[in-house]
Amino acid sequence: MKKLYLIDVSAMFFRAFYAIRPLTSPSGVPVNAVYGFLSMLIKLMKEEKPEYLVFCYDRKEASFRKDLYDGYKAHRTEMPDDLQKQVPYIKKLAELLGIPALEVPGYEADDIIGALTKWGRHHDMEVFIVSGDKDFGQLVQPHVWLYDTMKEVRYDAAGVLAKWGVRPDQFIDYLSIVGDASDNVPGVKGIGEKGAVKLLQQFKSLEDIYENIDQVEGKSVKEKLIASKDNALLSKKLVTIVDSVQVPEAYEAYRLQPWKTDELRALLQELNFKTFEKNLFGSNADTVTAPSFVSTASTTAVAAAPKESEEVTPVLVIAKDDREFNQRSMNTRELAEFLHEDQHLWGFSDTRGVFVGTDTDLIEVSDFEYLGKLTDTFKVRWCGFDLKSFWHKMGARTPIASWDSQLAAYVLKAGDVSDFGKVYTKYMADVLPELASPTQLFNAHRNFAATMKDHLHKVNGQKVFEDFDLPLARILLSMERLGIRIDTDLLKKQSADLQTEIAALEKAIHAESGESFNIGSPKQLGVILFEKMKLPAGKKTKTGYSTDEEVLLGLEHPIAKLILQWRELSKLKSTYVDALPTMVSPKDDRVHTTFNQALTTTGRLSSTAPNLQNIPIRTARGQQVRKAFIAAPRMKLLSVDYSQIELRILAHISEDPNLCKAFAEDLDIHAATAAEIYGVELKDVTSDLRRSAKAVNFGIAYGQGAFGLAENLGISRTEAKDIIDRYFTRFKNVREYIDNTIKLAHEKGYVETLFGRRRYIDELHSKNMALKKFGERAAINAPIQGTAADLVKKAMIEVHEKVPVRMLLQVHDELIFEETEENLLKYAPQVVSLMESVTPLRVPLKVNYAIGNNWDESH
Repeated sequence: MKKLYLIDVSAMFFRAFYAIRPLTSPSGVPVNAVYGFLSMLIKLMKEEKPEYLVFCYDRKEASFRKDLYDGYKAHRTEMPDDLQKQVPYIKKLAELLGIPALEVPGYEADDIIGALTKWGRHHDMEVFIVSGDKDFGQLVQPHVWLYDTMKEVRYDAAGVLAKWGVRPDQFIDYLSIVGDASDNVPGVKGIGEKGAVKLLQQFKSLEDIYENIDQVEGKSVKEKLIASKDNALLSKKLVTIVDSVQVPEAYEAYRLQPWKTDELRALLQELNFKTFEKNLFGSNADTVTAPSFVSTASTTAVAAAPKESEEVTPVLVIAKDDREFNQRSMNTRELAEFLHEDQHLWGFSDTRGVFVGTDTDLIEVSDFEYLGKLTDTFKVRWCGFDLKSFWHKMGARTPIASWDSQLAAYVLKAGDVSDFGKVYTKYMADVLPELASPTQLFNAHRNFAATMKDHLHKVNGQKVFEDFDLPLARILLSMERLGIRIDTDLLKKQSADLQTEIAALEKAIHAESGESFNIGSPKQLGVILFEKMKLPAGKKTKTGYSTDEEVLLGLEHPIAKLILQWRELSKLKSTYVDALPTMVSPKDDRVHTTFNQALTTTGRLSSTAPNLQNIPIRTARGQQVRKAFIAAPRMKLLSVDYSQIELRILAHISEDPNLCKAFAEDLDIHAATAAEIYGVELKDVTSDLRRSAKAVNFGIAYGQGAFGLAENLGISRTEAKDIIDRYFTRFKNVREYIDNTIKLAHEKGYVETLFGRRRYIDELHSKNMALKKFGERAAINAPIQGTAADLVKKAMIEVHEKVPVRMLLQVHDELIFEETEENLLKYAPQVVSLMESVTPLRVPLKVNYAIGNNWDESH
């Protein structure tokens, strides 16, 4: 969803004036409010990277509210002279920074914000009202937040209720009762905030209060309400934000425009805002020392030795090529004339717009919503950083990736590489200006790409980059665009059922403890468990007793199990059952998750909004959530899932004969493992023996020792060690794999997947033994889990290229497709065949599949 930021200029300007000590420019003009306001604005633009942002101004003349009530704002004093002198600078800054601004005769900034909020929601945008004024609580709704940047707080509906005690739909009534001394809104004399909240907890609205005045508790409160009825109803008119103000309809009216660079620099120099000038325009002196630096060209630097806590990153900077470009703006028609078949284009965006570039030209695309369709037609080959996000912005459907610096940086060192500025600094021994100009950004992208290409070559990372990550980007784009249908009615029923169960658990927990308390508060829970109930306390944190899962599992009391159940159901309800319906797009009634291709350290994909990777499936309640993911009308879902993929990879890598034999004979791997380590016939393996063997199988792949296995199985550490020893006696090559992998990881500092994807293990350099042991476990698991992730990626690419079915989701080792039942029956065998033969291993890859009306049926 596009995001629209609405700035309540007067409120933020006043707060800046009183928050910043007096400052003057070289000419003696006061500038403290400008300084504070600009600080807030730059921080907002840097962190939020808004595309649509509007300054909303009050007018000098009175608004329509003065006609309703002559006393409205009658007590307001004149604006301080030092503040009045600074107002023109704010308006000038808006002009030079390309920020749209609105003021409407007869209305206040609040009303403009109300109208723009309505416009934004009508256009399916998320709206952020940037202000510290509580009156905007009445506008908060799904996808609309009140954002107090000075307090770093965003209020949604729950936040409004928590802060002021009333829901957003009651906020006007609340303000009508309490009034507003600063605006001389009378309200109900004698009733304050607590009284208003109490009334609105009992009654729906102000009108409901007066219609049921006889039911109001307390003679005094009733008398006050009756005496102030006219003022209360008048106040409601005064505090209601009007959303019918006529505002421009076109998106362009609210999109940030390019800066007027020369004039902006001149103004900052006039105000003596040297820091802002450096942050906005950069400086040749702006360099940083990277943790580890190697020079292969004319650029040189000296790096300090990394501290214990620092991440060691190989930095390789080639000579920088900063150039000037023919910079201009083009509409769709002009761009169509400029493009040609198979052209290579750079693409990036910032707060000022969308830009495409060649070796000589830098073009701002004025109507970029059509850019994707146009460049798809010309089969443009794109270069950039995080191309998938850029393609979404411009509406591309079948784009072609030539180069993506984000994915290259991820191949070089897996982890979070989502922020271009941070990654650029990390590898280039340089920093970008906080709001770099388009030319500066383009040069940064080009130079960063040159460095990444050179570095990829040196670490043999091209194959992983070119064969896996780069071609996958357009497939993920397609999957995100398709989304998946959600059964909101089923989720509503599940929510009600969960609420009943949660309430019953809460009642049982309170009965066990002997009193009511907030179960969701770790502090209150700790006091109840360890002070009142005198249960043995475990870990203690800075804020009190630890009540994490490990601590609760160690408590031998019925209340612990109840609390764990309460937490599980509460999280399931809030994170998925209640949240999923709010994520459904009104355009197609589907949920569109975002797949993060460059985030995890393992090479696996992750997803957000919703996080599909973490939907709990081990419990019956968790499995029910999958029933809510449904096929579209006249369609079915196909789930295709790799069976025991990580253990099969372990068998391949270790070449262990017993492990390979079990898979070659298609045995139940956990039962076969149990038969080996317990020395019994396969037919004599009990469910308990299989369960312990399963724990060992998965534990070995994650570097688990006797302590972890003992915790998992609820046995002594001696028993766990004995089981592990027997496992390694029967599976000797697995032991050799573990020992050799740890040794190589210490020598090289990294491990590799079967396809050459590296996982650097920085923890191995730590002097902290616990951290070092974690690094060794990660080293054991990374080649296995990373290879599994690469296999799934390769399968996705193969299937996408060769089978005409719509791929919707990827969750760990599982792929979800949506088609007619006829097509799924026709193509499912081809999908299975491709996935099972995607890479030859010493053991066969096995895939299970099912077709159904929902994810649970097809799983």
